Amino acid sequence: MALERAIELLRLVGIPDPEQRVRDFPHQFSGGMRQRAMIAMALACEPDLIIADEPTTALDVTIQAQIVELVKDLRDRLGVAIIWITHDLSLVAGLADHIMVMYAGQIVEEATTEELFDDPRHPYTLGLLSALPAFQAEKKVRRLASIPGSPPDLRKPPTSCSFFPRCSFAKERCQSELPMLQPVAAGKDASHRMACFVDTHERSAAA
Repeated sequence: MALERAIELLRLVGIPDPEQRVRDFPHQFSGGMRQRAMIAMALACEPDLIIADEPTTALDVTIQAQIVELVKDLRDRLGVAIIWITHDLSLVAGLADHIMVMYAGQIVEEATTEELFDDPRHPYTLGLLSALPAFQAEKKVRRLASIPGSPPDLRKPPTSCSFFPRCSFAKERCQSELPMLQPVAAGKDASHRMACFVDTHERSAAA
């Protein structure tokens, strides 16, 4: 029966007393429990792939960590693949095997998670990582970096690099050509690719 299946799914995602809570209304659930209920709904038809679009937005850090652990546990127990969409790179560091960084609807960098964090190349990726708060063992105060400007209006898709107006590494070519996704360096792991005309390593070293 549908009711029995609903109770089974609520139990699977860790909602206590599912036999009672299955009859509750959404406003009787906390934010974290509502998110668990949404995950239960996603699992109802036993999918092979789950697309999780900002599943931890508006949750406090404790509940966020619980949802991440729940999804990891379900992934391992049920053998489902997960595409996790988020603006928070730190969130996927311990969750994803492979990361694609997108800007203005286009992939600008992709790599294994380890490679992306060890060797980020695209200026937008560098900006996202610089904006993350970091623990300072020496207790020095560090201002969080920000990316100036605004995203482009995609009603008029850019014909050149869409990140050009906000990029501190930009050069003249970026304003007139659209970079294609290609390996970051010849002879290296081809799975690390970037759509950019600038070698940010060389520019950083020269600065």
